[in-house]
Amino acid sequence: MSKDVSRVLVGVIGAGGMGARHARNLHNHVSQAKVAAIMDIDLGRAGSVAAECDGAKVFDDAGELIRTANVQAVVIASSDSTHPVLTLECLRQNKPVLCEKPLATTAAEAKSVVDAEPQLERRLVQVGFMRHYDPRHVAVKKALDSGAVGRPILFNGWHRNQQSYPGMTSELVVINSCIHDLFSAQWLLGQEIEEVFIRGTNTGGTSKGSTISASGDGVLDLQLVQMVLSGGCLATIEVNMNARYGYEVGVEVTGEHGIVGTEPSQGTVIRRDEACSQPADSDWIERFDTAYRLEIQQWVESVQRGSAEGPSAWDGYTTLLAAEACLRSLKSGMPEKVKSMQRPAFYVPSEP
Repeated sequence: MSKDVSRVLVGVIGAGGMGARHARNLHNHVSQAKVAAIMDIDLGRAGSVAAECDGAKVFDDAGELIRTANVQAVVIASSDSTHPVLTLECLRQNKPVLCEKPLATTAAEAKSVVDAEPQLERRLVQVGFMRHYDPRHVAVKKALDSGAVGRPILFNGWHRNQQSYPGMTSELVVINSCIHDLFSAQWLLGQEIEEVFIRGTNTGGTSKGSTISASGDGVLDLQLVQMVLSGGCLATIEVNMNARYGYEVGVEVTGEHGIVGTEPSQGTVIRRDEACSQPADSDWIERFDTAYRLEIQQWVESVQRGSAEGPSAWDGYTTLLAAEACLRSLKSGMPEKVKSMQRPAFYVPSEP
């Protein structure tokens, strides 16, 4: 690790839920960093978050924040459509960037980042797939990599939200939520997604008006994805945007010699009135609180070392290729192939 102990000056773009969370985690938990700037189109909101971070400078223009000399690294937590443009500007300014998922809203836009980054000869882009830092998922990854259950033959993932958010569409269930699960499958298994087949239904808890609806009954807020991966592993992913009971994410992988899965909720078990109960998380912020803190901490450390080390722009790109195949499958009602791509040497992880 570099002996440089000077603090990294970070600019945060977007002062909404995720941007404010990243800013507060940087300020409260990462001693190697200083929040130097906050940008949001709502200056009042940006000013409020800046005040919590020892008076970080407030900007109303994201490009200006990226280009300012007092910002050495950037967190992008603005609306999804802005992600590729702002990430490319960070690359032009040769500044490390943690971009919230998705890297873009289309694979073609993400490809522009994948094409540009290698020209700088070092990784500057990390994508905000926080499950990469979640202790429960990391434990599964270590077990799989050790060969504890043998060759993976079946991956099961579940992603259940208590309730959907305003403006939810069938497409957004895939691009904004299921994309986390697509990443988890590829990362945990070390394989690429080759084929997808997806079906969905409306749970009765979502407003009508989806632009993709096989049944015409409204937003497909419960979707089931079946996949084939490059190592021969089969996979299923359940995404339920209106599970009602709470928020729950987990995985279970069947190997040739056994099964490994994420630990269940560790909340207190109450036994009373002929029943046992355990609280469920209310949302993703509660469930992944530790992961978000570890993510931003390790990102700053990688900035100090001089190269991004977490989920890459390539991960952002290939998950969007899989997501777009899911959208095609929703429309066609048939399995769809995921565009086959050779991972560039630039994005092949180096041996430890």
